[in-house]
Amino acid sequence: MVARSESARRPMSCSRGAKMVANEGRSDAAAADKRPWLGPFCFGVGYDDFVELYHAENDRYMRTLGLLLSVMGIAYGGISLCVLFDYAVGKEVPNGFGDILAPLIMICLWLFGLWYLVCPPLPFLSRGVMCGRFFAAHGAVVPDGGVPDGWSVSLSVSLGELGAEEVAADGSLVRTPYAFMRRRPELTRRFVFMGLRDVSRESALWNTVGVNWAFRKDWNGEGAFVPRKALGGALGGARRVRRGVRRRVRAGSRRYRRAVWLARLGRVRPGCGRRALALMRPELDWLEEAERLNKEHKRQGADDAARSIGDEL
Repeated sequence: MVARSESARRPMSCSRGAKMVANEGRSDAAAADKRPWLGPFCFGVGYDDFVELYHAENDRYMRTLGLLLSVMGIAYGGISLCVLFDYAVGKEVPNGFGDILAPLIMICLWLFGLWYLVCPPLPFLSRGVMCGRFFAAHGAVVPDGGVPDGWSVSLSVSLGELGAEEVAADGSLVRTPYAFMRRRPELTRRFVFMGLRDVSRESALWNTVGVNWAFRKDWNGEGAFVPRKALGGALGGARRVRRGVRRRVRAGSRRYRRAVWLARLGRVRPGCGRRALALMRPELDWLEEAERLNKEHKRQGADDAARSIGDEL
């Protein structure tokens, strides 16, 4: 889902031109997939924007945990309140400090679940590392020991029929197919955020079984986003874009799930494996082309560096 290109403008034109040559004999419907649906949008992302995007990526999981704790805490929290009330009015006499501590812990867990459900906290145990990972994923040069609050990066993002295309700060091309995105894009105050599906991060059940809760994978900055200001700033405009993304995500996800099912069936029936590849061929060609453009960009960068060193000598 990550690939490299040349500049904020050139990779998009190269991308469309290369696909026109490679797919010259295809239908007009396939040619329509090469044209951007929206964009490109050029904008900057700072630390405050990163915090908002991190909330957009993480809050759904946190609210799921809060819902589970709140539902379980309704019965236990209510019983604990009744027990403490009986102790307070003298109906019951506690046998020790443990009889008071246990109900207090249950009430705290209940309130903790409500807090996660209503206003998820931002779990930044290592803010600099997490922030640096995000900016590095979008082409920024992250200094060692720098202050995350001062970091920023400039991006160019467009939305096509197959997915989102980002030209990162270092000229690399990052393509994210709709087929791999979450079904529901998040609408925040400043962005429309399209996160990637990831069971190891999204599933509350998976992350509460065994020791998984302590080793939940950190967000590495993946996903696509466009600023609401670029969409006209109106709520209706951003919501129309969100509905359009959801429609494309549903279509891509259905093909992807069917391709996965056919690929598994292809272990015993080889024809099913070929059908699975055919279903995802547009996305695979799209990503392969981006990878080729990135390799060219990297090679040109190395040639330019060698040429400049030769001129200095």
